[in-house]
Amino acid sequence: MTRRESVFGEVPHRLQGKQVRDPATGREGRLMAVLEEPLGVVDSRQRYAETAYVRGADAREFTASPGTLIEAEGS
Repeated sequence: MTRRESVFGEVPHRLQGKQVRDPATGREGRLMAVLEEPLGVVDSRQRYAETAYVRGADAREFTASPGTLIEAEGS
């Protein structure tokens, strides 16, 4: 994974702003952002992971893997 340059580490995602479902948990909400966050240094190289931030119906955000999110039915 290559590091993208953004002030906040934000990564574009095709479902951003849409209702999504996380198949791993079954939770649904609006995809607010996908951020590239540092994991640490491995073999003298900084490693990053992408994390999706989804706002649920109760207005609390939860994280999910952006690669597994699917568009929610009826959205």
